[in-house]
Amino acid sequence: MAEYTLPDLDYDYGALDPSISGKIMELHHSKHHATYVKGANTAL
Repeated sequence: MAEYTLPDLDYDYGALDPSISGKIMELHHSKHHATYVKGANTAL
């Protein structure tokens, strides 16, 4: 069975500054979202 993978973003983490900071985008993508992907794969 195929596993879920964390996709690369098509834009830079800082692309949404000043509305959403690059540091927050990086945190959410590389930590939070990655944890969700790992959890989904573990559940499989």
